[in-house]
Formats: sequence, C-alpha cells, structure tokens
Amino acid sequence: MDVLGVTITHADRLMFADSTVSKGELASYYANVAPQMLPHVACRPLSVLRCPAGANGACFYQKHWTGALPDGVGTIDIVEADGEVAPYLYVRSAKGLVSLVQFGVVEFHCWASRIDLPDSPDRVVFDLDPSPDVAWSSVVQTANRLRMLLLSYELQSWVKTTGGKGLHVVVPIARRATWEQVSRFSRLITSQLVHTNPTGLVDVAAKAARTGRIFIDYLRNVRGATAVAPWSTRARAGAPVAVPRSWRSVRAMRHGEPFPLAFALTTVKRQRANPWSGMLSCKQRISQHLIDTLESLEKS
Repeated sequence: MDVLGVTITHADRLMFADSTVSKGELASYYANVAPQMLPHVACRPLSVLRCPAGANGACFYQKHWTGALPDGVGTIDIVEADGEVAPYLYVRSAKGLVSLVQFGVVEFHCWASRIDLPDSPDRVVFDLDPSPDVAWSSVVQTANRLRMLLLSYELQSWVKTTGGKGLHVVVPIARRATWEQVSRFSRLITSQLVHTNPTGLVDVAAKAARTGRIFIDYLRNVRGATAVAPWSTRARAGAPVAVPRSWRSVRAMRHGEPFPLAFALTTVKRQRANPWSGMLSCKQRISQHLIDTLESLEKS
C-alpha cells in the first residue's frame, strides 16, 4: 500500500484493540489530517509511542532517533538536563507523519517549543485529568472556569479532548518567556483555580489525593515535557483521537467518551472552520510583571 509515496507494509495489521482500524487506514488518516495537524506539530521535538506489532504487541516511547531517518523526518541535537546531547525527533511534512506510521508510531507528543528555539516555549498546557468517578459536566465546568480565569489576565485559550476523558486547555504565547517563567505561571494559575474549589480540584499527582477530584496537571510546562498533539491517535481501545474543539462545542458535549478515529476524520472533512486556526496568530505574552502579580495574590 502506498500513502503519499510511502510504502506501508503490513497495511492490514490492526493497530488498536476493539477496532478494525488497520495500519494502512492509520497512515491514510494522518495524510488526511496533516493540513490541520502540522501547524501545531511540525518542527517541534517529539516523543512518539511506537506499537510495531499493532494492537496485540508491546508499545514503547521514543524521543531519540539514530540511524537512517524516514522521509519527511529530521533530528535536532538538544542538550538534556544531565548535560548530554541527544538527537530529538521531529517531522517536517505530511510525508513525515505517514513515514512514522510505517515505523509503528501511533501517538505523537510535542514539546511546547520549536526546534529553532527549543528554550523559548510558545504555549502553555493545562491538563484536566478527572478521577473516574467525576462527572463530565464537572470537567467542562472546570475548563470554563480556567478559561475565564485566564481571560481575567487578558489571555485567550483553546481547548481539545485528549483521547481519554479529560481536556487540555492551551494558551499560545509569544516566544519571549523562559521555561522557568512558564512553569511558575502555570503553577500559580493552577493554584488559583484549585483555591476556588479545593474539594473538587487538586494540583498534586498522588493518586490518593485525586479520588473524586480533577487533577490539574501543570507539570507539562517544563523543559522536555510533552503533551499529546492535536489530531493524534491514542494507543487505546477503540482508536480514540485528541480532537481540537471550539469552546461552544465542548459545552455542548453530553459525555466525555473519547472521539474515535472515524469521527475525527469526518470532523476534519466536514468542518467549515478550524477551531484552532486563531491560535497561530495570537501574540499574547506572559510577562514577569504578570508572574509577580500572581505571586503577590498567592501570598495575600
């Protein structure tokens, strides 16, 4: 099978439990969603989840790549926390997405910065991760409270499903803040949000503290951390996809069940406007003055 000039071997191999989606169909899916996906994925350091044997085999994460590179794929040398230099993977084109599917990639996870300035983040991600016993309406309500909190500081945000039962609230920013500033900002905003509903929200990762609550994960906003890419599939039963949504459509969702690949593909083909299109032109800033203001409020 050929997709965008890439030969897909074992194209009939099933890639997800409880789904008939094959490797060839997965490659075709990424070819179709590439125009919407690439503006948010291309030329960003990646961590990918590879499942070479499909639904019935082992999966593993990979962020470094050695040896021959697939078509449309590159690497960039990045200094890691321990001082070592490692070749990080990134995609340049739709062909790159498809080429990685040929290597068994099912999930794409991105840095919040681009390869030309890896130490200059351009977005902040808040991951709303509900305990299984939390109602979907509470997740939506929390996401909207976060949106309004950000707007009170003149910051716009966008939202997407995650391929699970949570939501990501994403804040695009100009590439002027450091990782340290972005990390402090995300922690302070999360602390404010949790303070408004301490019995329903939590900002610590310990499982024991998360029962009956929504975990607001702000720790994705550190150097080297990643978040699942918009339009990425997840290596879970039913072939779910992380789907960008408008705030209006999220409020209209009656449940938090993940959107399957077929729904995501239909959405891409039928939507009149990309709900994340405005993100790319948003030039808002996280200033040191804003961080100082948030810290003063926390102490008061």
